[in-house]
Amino acid sequence: MCCFIYQHKGIENSPYAHFVSNDSWQKLEDQFTKDACSLVGLPLESPLAISVNAGAQTLGPLLQITKVMSQKQLSLDWTPKEELPIAVELGHAARFHSVFACPILRRHANDNNPPMKLTCGHVISKDALNQLFHGPKLKCPYCPAEQTLTETMRLHI
Repeated sequence: MCCFIYQHKGIENSPYAHFVSNDSWQKLEDQFTKDACSLVGLPLESPLAISVNAGAQTLGPLLQITKVMSQKQLSLDWTPKEELPIAVELGHAARFHSVFACPILRRHANDNNPPMKLTCGHVISKDALNQLFHGPKLKCPYCPAEQTLTETMRLHI
C-alpha cells in the first residue's frame, strides 16, 4: 500500500518498483494458474505435453542401449514386450497411474485390497497375494523370486 505514496514521482523510480514489474505480474499469473489447477484437480500441463516430455527424456537412454545392444550383437527386438529394456527415471511429473489394477485378478485396488510390492519389485493386490501364498514362502508369479509374507510392502497410490 505504501507504493502509492510514490505514485506522483512514478512507481518505476520508487523502492517498490519490483512490485509492479512485468516479472512480478508473470510470477503472479503462474502462481494463480498453479493454485487454480490444484484447487480443481487438473494438471498444470496438458497430458499431451507431459507425454511428449516423458518420451523426449526416454529417447536418449533408449538410443544408447540400442547402440550398445547392436555393438554386442544382442537381439534388438524388445518392442513387442510391455517393458523397456532399461529403467528410466522420469520424475514426479510423469507418474500417470493413480489407480492400480491387479494384473492377476484384473480388479482395481482399494483400501480393503491394496497393492502390495514384492521384494523383486513386482506389484499385485493383497487378495492375489493371499491366494498365491501357500506355506512359508511366496513365489512371484512373474519371476523366480521368493519371499515371505512379512517381506511384502503395502503401496500407497
